[in-house]
Amino acid sequence: MNILNQCENIFIDFDGVVVDSNEFKEKAIEKSIFAIIGKNQKSIDAINYFNINAGLSRHKKLSKFFNSDDVAEIMKIYSQKCINFFSIKTPTIGLDEFLDYIKRNNSLIKIYILSGGEESEIKLFLKKNYLLDFFEGILGSEHSKSDHLKNLKAKENDIFIGDSKNDLKVSLQRGIKFILFENYKSLNSFPSQELINGNVYVRTKNFQTLINNLCYG
Repeated sequence: MNILNQCENIFIDFDGVVVDSNEFKEKAIEKSIFAIIGKNQKSIDAINYFNINAGLSRHKKLSKFFNSDDVAEIMKIYSQKCINFFSIKTPTIGLDEFLDYIKRNNSLIKIYILSGGEESEIKLFLKKNYLLDFFEGILGSEHSKSDHLKNLKAKENDIFIGDSKNDLKVSLQRGIKFILFENYKSLNSFPSQELINGNVYVRTKNFQTLINNLCYG
Protein backbone atom coordinates (compact mmCIF):
# COMPACT_ATOMS: atom_id res chain seq x y z
CA MET A 1 0.00 0.00 0.00
CA ASN A 2 1.21 3.47 -0.84
CA ILE A 3 2.07 5.11 2.50
CA LEU A 4 0.53 8.35 1.26
CA ASN A 5 -2.92 6.75 1.49
CA GLN A 6 -2.74 6.64 5.30
CA CYS A 7 -0.74 9.82 5.82
CA GLU A 8 -2.35 12.95 7.28
CA ASN A 9 0.72 15.21 7.47
CA ILE A 10 4.03 15.51 5.65
CA PHE A 11 6.78 17.46 7.41
CA ILE A 12 9.65 18.62 5.20
CA ASP A 13 12.97 19.89 6.49
CA PHE A 14 14.27 23.01 4.75
CA ASP A 15 18.08 23.09 4.53
CA GLY A 16 19.44 20.21 2.49
CA VAL A 17 15.95 19.14 1.40
CA VAL A 18 13.95 22.05 -0.01
CA VAL A 19 17.09 24.03 -0.83
CA ASP A 20 20.73 23.02 -1.31
CA SER A 21 22.08 25.19 1.48
CA ASN A 22 24.11 23.05 3.89
CA GLU A 23 27.53 23.94 2.50
CA PHE A 24 26.64 27.62 2.29
CA LYS A 25 25.40 27.74 5.89
CA GLU A 26 28.48 26.00 7.23
CA LYS A 27 30.70 28.63 5.62
CA ALA A 28 28.36 31.48 6.55
CA ILE A 29 28.32 30.67 10.26
CA GLU A 30 32.10 30.40 10.28
CA LYS A 31 32.46 33.87 8.77
CA SER A 32 29.81 35.30 11.09
CA ILE A 33 31.39 33.93 14.26
CA PHE A 34 34.92 34.95 13.25
CA ALA A 35 33.67 38.47 12.48
CA ILE A 36 32.45 38.95 16.06
CA ILE A 37 34.56 36.59 18.18
CA GLY A 38 37.70 36.18 16.12
CA LYS A 39 39.43 32.92 15.32
CA ASN A 40 40.22 31.01 18.50
CA GLN A 41 39.53 27.60 19.99
CA LYS A 42 36.18 28.64 21.44
CA SER A 43 34.93 29.97 18.12
CA ILE A 44 36.17 26.87 16.29
CA ASP A 45 34.42 24.63 18.83
CA ALA A 46 31.23 26.66 18.37
CA ILE A 47 31.40 26.33 14.58
CA ASN A 48 31.90 22.57 14.80
CA TYR A 49 29.00 22.21 17.23
CA PHE A 50 26.79 24.42 15.07
CA ASN A 51 27.42 22.35 11.94
CA ILE A 52 27.25 18.92 13.56
CA ASN A 53 23.86 19.78 15.04
CA ALA A 54 22.05 20.85 11.88
CA GLY A 55 18.35 21.14 12.51
CA LEU A 56 18.59 22.73 15.96
CA SER A 57 17.81 26.40 16.55
CA ARG A 58 20.76 28.64 15.71
CA HIS A 59 20.12 30.71 18.85
CA LYS A 60 20.24 27.62 21.04
CA LYS A 61 23.48 26.43 19.44
CA LEU A 62 25.23 29.79 19.69
CA SER A 63 24.06 30.39 23.25
CA LYS A 64 25.95 27.32 24.35
CA PHE A 65 29.21 29.20 23.68
CA PHE A 66 28.60 32.96 23.71
CA ASN A 67 26.84 35.65 25.73
CA SER A 68 23.55 37.14 24.58
CA ASP A 69 25.08 40.28 23.05
CA ASP A 70 27.56 38.31 20.97
CA VAL A 71 24.86 35.84 19.93
CA ALA A 72 22.68 38.72 18.74
CA GLU A 73 25.52 40.21 16.66
CA ILE A 74 26.49 36.87 15.14
CA MET A 75 22.86 36.11 14.27
CA LYS A 76 22.45 39.53 12.65
CA ILE A 77 25.37 38.90 10.29
CA TYR A 78 24.41 35.28 9.66
CA SER A 79 20.76 36.12 8.99
CA GLN A 80 21.66 38.73 6.39
CA LYS A 81 23.92 36.23 4.63
CA CYS A 82 21.05 33.74 4.60
CA ILE A 83 18.58 36.29 3.24
CA ASN A 84 20.98 37.20 0.42
CA PHE A 85 21.53 33.52 -0.38
CA PHE A 86 17.85 32.53 -0.38
CA SER A 87 16.93 35.48 -2.57
CA ILE A 88 18.83 33.93 -5.50
CA LYS A 89 18.47 30.19 -4.90
CA THR A 90 15.97 27.83 -6.53
CA PRO A 91 14.38 24.69 -5.06
CA THR A 92 15.97 21.26 -5.21
CA ILE A 93 15.24 18.84 -8.06
CA GLY A 94 11.64 17.67 -8.26
CA LEU A 95 10.20 19.65 -5.34
CA ASP A 96 7.58 21.44 -7.45
CA GLU A 97 6.46 18.17 -9.03
CA PHE A 98 6.30 16.40 -5.66
CA LEU A 99 4.17 19.12 -4.06
CA ASP A 100 1.89 19.23 -7.09
CA TYR A 101 1.51 15.43 -7.01
CA ILE A 102 0.45 15.48 -3.36
CA LYS A 103 -2.08 18.26 -3.92
CA ARG A 104 -3.58 16.54 -6.98
CA ASN A 105 -3.66 12.97 -5.68
CA ASN A 106 -3.75 13.27 -1.88
CA SER A 107 -5.37 16.64 -1.35
CA LEU A 108 -6.28 15.97 2.31
CA ILE A 109 -2.62 15.66 3.31
CA LYS A 110 -1.29 18.77 5.02
CA ILE A 111 2.30 19.73 4.17
CA TYR A 112 4.51 21.67 6.59
CA ILE A 113 8.04 22.99 6.58
CA LEU A 114 9.71 21.71 9.76
CA SER A 115 13.02 23.47 10.31
CA GLY A 116 15.44 24.82 12.87
CA GLY A 117 15.75 27.90 10.65
CA GLU A 118 14.02 31.26 10.87
CA GLU A 119 10.45 31.47 9.58
CA SER A 120 11.06 34.82 7.84
CA GLU A 121 13.97 33.46 5.78
CA ILE A 122 12.05 30.32 4.80
CA LYS A 123 8.97 32.33 3.86
CA LEU A 124 11.09 34.63 1.69
CA PHE A 125 12.41 31.66 -0.27
CA LEU A 126 9.02 29.98 -0.67
CA LYS A 127 7.31 33.20 -1.81
CA LYS A 128 10.04 33.99 -4.31
CA ASN A 129 9.67 30.53 -5.84
CA TYR A 130 5.83 30.53 -5.76
CA LEU A 131 5.67 27.61 -3.32
CA LEU A 132 4.19 29.17 -0.19
CA ASP A 133 0.59 28.18 -1.00
CA PHE A 134 1.50 24.48 -0.97
CA PHE A 135 2.26 24.58 2.74
CA GLU A 136 -0.11 24.53 5.68
CA GLY A 137 2.49 26.28 7.81
CA ILE A 138 6.15 26.97 8.49
CA LEU A 139 7.31 25.39 11.74
CA GLY A 140 10.56 27.17 12.54
CA SER A 141 12.96 27.91 15.36
CA GLU A 142 10.39 29.27 17.83
CA HIS A 143 9.98 25.66 19.02
CA SER A 144 12.05 22.50 18.65
CA LYS A 145 11.11 20.11 15.87
CA SER A 146 10.02 17.56 18.44
CA ASP A 147 7.75 20.08 20.17
CA HIS A 148 6.22 21.13 16.83
CA LEU A 149 5.37 17.48 16.08
CA LYS A 150 3.98 17.00 19.57
CA ASN A 151 1.84 20.13 19.31
CA LEU A 152 0.38 18.96 16.00
CA LYS A 153 -0.20 15.45 17.39
CA ALA A 154 1.80 13.79 14.60
CA LYS A 155 0.78 10.15 14.10
CA GLU A 156 2.69 7.01 13.13
CA ASN A 157 1.60 7.22 9.47
CA ASP A 158 2.78 10.80 9.11
CA ILE A 159 6.06 11.42 7.26
CA PHE A 160 9.12 13.51 8.04
CA ILE A 161 11.52 14.17 5.14
CA GLY A 162 14.95 15.22 6.41
CA ASP A 163 18.69 14.92 5.90
CA SER A 164 20.36 14.95 9.33
CA LYS A 165 20.85 12.72 12.34
CA ASN A 166 18.81 15.12 14.46
CA ASP A 167 15.92 14.88 11.98
CA LEU A 168 16.03 11.09 12.18
CA LYS A 169 16.22 11.14 15.98
CA VAL A 170 13.18 13.43 16.15
CA SER A 171 11.18 11.09 13.91
CA LEU A 172 12.07 8.17 16.16
CA GLN A 173 11.18 10.14 19.26
CA ARG A 174 7.77 11.07 17.87
CA GLY A 175 7.16 7.66 16.22
CA ILE A 176 6.63 8.79 12.62
CA LYS A 177 8.05 7.54 9.31
CA PHE A 178 11.33 9.04 8.14
CA ILE A 179 12.54 9.61 4.58
CA LEU A 180 16.26 10.36 4.31
CA PHE A 181 17.54 12.80 1.67
CA GLU A 182 21.11 12.29 0.42
CA ASN A 183 21.92 14.55 -2.55
CA TYR A 184 22.47 17.71 -0.52
CA LYS A 185 23.69 16.22 2.76
CA SER A 186 26.41 17.52 5.01
CA LEU A 187 28.88 14.92 6.20
CA ASN A 188 29.02 16.84 9.49
CA SER A 189 25.38 16.14 10.35
CA PHE A 190 24.39 13.11 8.26
CA PRO A 191 23.27 10.11 10.36
CA SER A 192 25.58 7.15 10.84
CA GLN A 193 24.84 3.85 9.13
CA GLU A 194 24.15 2.38 12.55
CA LEU A 195 21.43 4.97 13.17
CA ILE A 196 20.02 4.58 9.66
CA ASN A 197 19.68 0.79 9.82
CA GLY A 198 16.07 -0.17 10.48
CA ASN A 199 14.99 3.40 11.19
CA VAL A 200 14.63 4.90 7.70
CA TYR A 201 11.55 4.14 5.60
CA VAL A 202 13.05 5.36 2.33
CA ARG A 203 16.51 6.61 1.33
CA THR A 204 16.34 8.91 -1.67
CA LYS A 205 18.60 11.28 -3.60
CA ASN A 206 16.09 14.05 -4.17
CA PHE A 207 12.40 14.71 -4.74
CA GLN A 208 12.52 13.36 -8.29
CA THR A 209 13.77 9.97 -7.14
CA LEU A 210 11.28 10.10 -4.25
CA ILE A 211 8.42 10.64 -6.69
CA ASN A 212 9.55 7.63 -8.72
CA ASN A 213 9.88 5.50 -5.59
CA LEU A 214 6.92 6.61 -3.51
CA CYS A 215 4.35 7.89 -5.94
CA TYR A 216 4.88 6.00 -9.18
CA GLY A 217 6.73 2.93 -7.88
